[in-house]
Amino acid sequence: MKRKYLNTLIAVVFLAGLWGGITYFDKRASRKASETGAPKEEKIFSLDSKHITAITFHPSDGESVACQHEGDTWAITEPRKLSADQGALSTVLNNLTTATVEQVVNQNPSDLKEFGLNPPAYSVEVSTDSNPPKFTLLLGEDTPTGNEVYAQVAGNPRVITLASYLKSNLEKKLIDVRDRHALTLDADQLQRIEAESKGKKWTLAKNPDGVWDLVLPPSARADRFAVDGLISQLRSLTMQSIPAEDKKNLAAYGFGAPGLRLRLTGPGGTQTLVLGKKDTEGDRYFAMNSATEPVFTLNSTFLNEFQKDPADLRSKDLFSFSSGSANHVEIDSPKGHSVFESQNNQWKQTEGGTKVPAAGKMDNLLTRLQSLRASTFPKGSDLAQIGLTKPAYRFTVRSGEKNQTETLEVSKKGDHVYARLSTDPLACEISKSEFDELEKALGDL
Repeated sequence: MKRKYLNTLIAVVFLAGLWGGITYFDKRASRKASETGAPKEEKIFSLDSKHITAITFHPSDGESVACQHEGDTWAITEPRKLSADQGALSTVLNNLTTATVEQVVNQNPSDLKEFGLNPPAYSVEVSTDSNPPKFTLLLGEDTPTGNEVYAQVAGNPRVITLASYLKSNLEKKLIDVRDRHALTLDADQLQRIEAESKGKKWTLAKNPDGVWDLVLPPSARADRFAVDGLISQLRSLTMQSIPAEDKKNLAAYGFGAPGLRLRLTGPGGTQTLVLGKKDTEGDRYFAMNSATEPVFTLNSTFLNEFQKDPADLRSKDLFSFSSGSANHVEIDSPKGHSVFESQNNQWKQTEGGTKVPAAGKMDNLLTRLQSLRASTFPKGSDLAQIGLTKPAYRFTVRSGEKNQTETLEVSKKGDHVYARLSTDPLACEISKSEFDELEKALGDL
């Protein structure tokens, strides 16, 4: 019992000491802040960002950039009228209205040069519809540790420090706050994409069902994942730099012999993106859009993505039914005609015999059918040459609650195996080893 009370007493003394230490250091920090004139969590500007009506960025050298709040959006007014990047300006306003003083270095310094504030390296001028109607934040040099930056609010003599990240978040050039979307159409609403590069041409078009087709001709199913990758590229397409504000002297950028011409059509109209020669600075290419004014640059990854061979955009999947959704399978092979039905979660042969196949064997057959993919696409569309006018095999699968029906025809010519979905006018070649496994699964039934 005595040992138990002793442990309790030790714990109480330890907690009391810990509480006393915390209280002491808290009071010490508060007293230090009071001595330097910097209250805890003192904001630079106690103002909600919704009251800011204009903001101007003034570098020590170079042109100033003025932005005005118009209606519900921001616009650039100087050095020229341009659309603004709403997200970038929102971040600037948030940094301005939440920034707090790290410490007060000097209440009334005699020389501002030692802080890089005479003249300031950068300044941000803000207008409001509240009080104060205008204020200016002056930014100087980094502190010796590099963790903070010297600053001053115009009209207040004291020099303070701010967190160093505020310097990069507030020092903005024109390229940082302008709208840099290289495409003004909604990428997710595009209906047609036409590309021409290095003699290769291809067109993607949405069919009436809203599914992308590759227009060769004739139209063939497009690979959904490949198209999604292209749309993703267009959705995030951003100007990396802007070497010219107008399309003068286009030959200097290589637009006379473009590396890529991309014509995009959607509900908002049609735009043409053209990529010229490679920029000597960075891994970028000069580009222009028929719907915008400037010449800009794009990362080389964009060019690489759109310099595809048409075969790369064709769907390589054959059957689309999901695992466990099939309920009806018809098979025509050199050995005859068979039909299998799933009844009460059990497969039964209803034509060509009366077998009740083991579930594992039927699942194996369906897995083999589901995994068939195109390996290559033969040139031309003569089905007779590859034996598909009289296919040796025909597999029909119904699946899902709506009984979606898919039919695959297969022919063998020597060591080659060709296949075609009944809905696809063009054939493909599939792996012989994969089809051998399918034939083995079929034989196991």
